[in-house]
This record gives sequence, C-alpha cells and structure tokens, in this order.
Amino acid sequence: MSTTSRWEARPVDGAQWLFLQGDWRVAELAPALRTIQSAHPSRDWQDISLAGLEEADSSILALLLEWTQEAHRQGQSLRIHAASAALLDLARLYRLDTLLQFQP
Repeated sequence: MSTTSRWEARPVDGAQWLFLQGDWRVAELAPALRTIQSAHPSRDWQDISLAGLEEADSSILALLLEWTQEAHRQGQSLRIHAASAALLDLARLYRLDTLLQFQP
C-alpha cells in the first residue's frame, strides 16, 4: 500500500483526464495539491479517474466538489470515474452524490 498521493494528467480519446492514485486522505493531500496546481493551474481536465486510489476519506469529496464547482463556473462539467463503493457510500451519506457526476 502506498503512503503518498500521486496523480497523472494525460489525454484519453482527445479529452484531458486526471488520474488520482495512492493515498488521498486529508493528511496526504497538501503536497499533491501543490504539484497539481503548479503543473495544471487551469485545471483543464473534464474527467477524473479514481481507479488508482488506495485510501480516501471525506477530504477527497471536498476536493472533488471544489473542482466540480470550478468546472461549472467555466461552463463545463466534471465526470468522476471508477469511484469505490465505499467512496460512493460516503458521498451518499453527505448527500454529494447528486452534486458530483459519478460515472460507472
């Protein structure tokens, strides 16, 4: 199991995707967010894959909500792919499942 937050931005079928990997609990978030912000200040992705997440807590939901709101301000949507059943349950608990666009 990894103890770091990792990410990779790359195109998939002509669209820019962000792939989150590793540990995205609150204690691990700050360094990863700094590197994402410096590498992609425009947040030009419309799809995020959570398939590589090993650990996550409610802090990832707050981050996804912030990115979703920013995408809406830019007239775009943000699709979230491959969320775990546990993360989907947490999103339902906080009633964020209607605000975040989870994809199968």
